[in-house]
Amino acid sequence: MKLNRDIFFRATENEIQSIYTFFADESIQITELSDHVIKTAKKNGFEEKQTFIISKDTDWSFLETRNENFDLFGSKKIIEIKLIGIGPGNKGSKAIKEYCANPDENKLLIISAERLEKKAQTSVWAKSLEDIGTTVIESPIHISSMPKWISKKASDLEIEIDQNAINLLSEKTEGNLLATTQELMKLSLLFPSQIIDFPMMEKSISNSSSYGIFDLSNAFVVGDKKKTIKIIELLKSEGTQPPLILWALSKEIYNLYKVVEEGSSKNIWGPRHYLDLLSQRAKRISRSKIKSALQDIAEIDTAIKGLSKDNPWQSIRELALNF
Repeated sequence: MKLNRDIFFRATENEIQSIYTFFADESIQITELSDHVIKTAKKNGFEEKQTFIISKDTDWSFLETRNENFDLFGSKKIIEIKLIGIGPGNKGSKAIKEYCANPDENKLLIISAERLEKKAQTSVWAKSLEDIGTTVIESPIHISSMPKWISKKASDLEIEIDQNAINLLSEKTEGNLLATTQELMKLSLLFPSQIIDFPMMEKSISNSSSYGIFDLSNAFVVGDKKKTIKIIELLKSEGTQPPLILWALSKEIYNLYKVVEEGSSKNIWGPRHYLDLLSQRAKRISRSKIKSALQDIAEIDTAIKGLSKDNPWQSIRELALNF
């Protein structure tokens, strides 16, 4: 079944189904949905998570229940499948349909479809998932709808912002969800129990660090490891949370992967300078290095969600240094 965002959050507050599919253009939108499901899943005994980032040569046998070792204790596992810019292909579509015909009651399947063409939402594999599970389709956040998105995000962070201040933040961040989220997180620390008005918002933005999420992304794409680590540490000291840092780094790695796979940056949104940086870095990095980094991202995400004992900040530093 299809649910809108608000109904989905209410429906999964305490109970979960076995299959969820999320369609969105931005990773931050998908992460908010999947995080909510995983939080509820942990309450219901799911303590292990595996993530599979799909490429053209993915082996889909991980969905075959006959390949699982029989567990006398009925261990519950979260299986996260990430489709980023590409669908599952013929083999993946077949594997998904077969799994939907006989789902494993000890598995929670989360499929996140990021930046897929709209026709994917009505594909056979998507319909199979929708028929047996829950599907949420997030609309793109345009600049005109940013004030409403900011208001909802502020409410989630338990901060109150008046409309003039919301409009100012929307104008300054120019529709960038990562930059907006970074600013909102900072505001939640600075003004935890105050109504944030226009002068307060203006002062907060003008006092922002000389480095932000944009700077982190650019330094990472260029390959300036020293500057990347410096910005990570500065953002950490300002209260920026690990998920936001990981979103920024993963977005650049996903974009580099797309450039390497397609041989061009033409299908990636961004200013010419940024696209040139991507193209230059893509020539200097191997496909295997990118795939390894994508797996690192999945493991860091697992640590952030409390499903492993790794230190998220240390793992983020290692990702930045090793990439």
